[in-house]
Amino acid sequence: MDQKYYQIDEVSKITDLTKRSIRYYEDMGLFTPVARTDSGYRMYSDEDISTINEIKELRSKLGLTIPEVKQILGLRKMLNEIWSKDITDKDHINEALEKVSTLVRTIDEREKVLRRVKDNCNNSLNRLITLLNEKEEE
Repeated sequence: MDQKYYQIDEVSKITDLTKRSIRYYEDMGLFTPVARTDSGYRMYSDEDISTINEIKELRSKLGLTIPEVKQILGLRKMLNEIWSKDITDKDHINEALEKVSTLVRTIDEREKVLRRVKDNCNNSLNRLITLLNEKEEE
């Protein structure tokens, strides 16, 4: 099956990101377009688009920094190389184990903070609803 490639205009529409943002993510080393035309234009694969969407979610929905996103994408690449047996030495596997463990601990810590913020917001919502109900009864 032939791989379909997209120009940056198409990727911008698909991902709902500006061309500038897409180029910025590339410049920051978060991904590299899979191909270029003879004229040097970037060409993006479905996998590139998937990575760009993942970056977008990590940044916009979770508020992660570029270095944090880079760390997650790098870890994913390392794990894929381990699963495909491209990396087989014990030191790299131990390094991946430590990185995954650290990431899980970080996520757990953030989850606790988010849960606390959510609980506070729910309490505020309930108080506001009660206040509105009281005002309607006046």
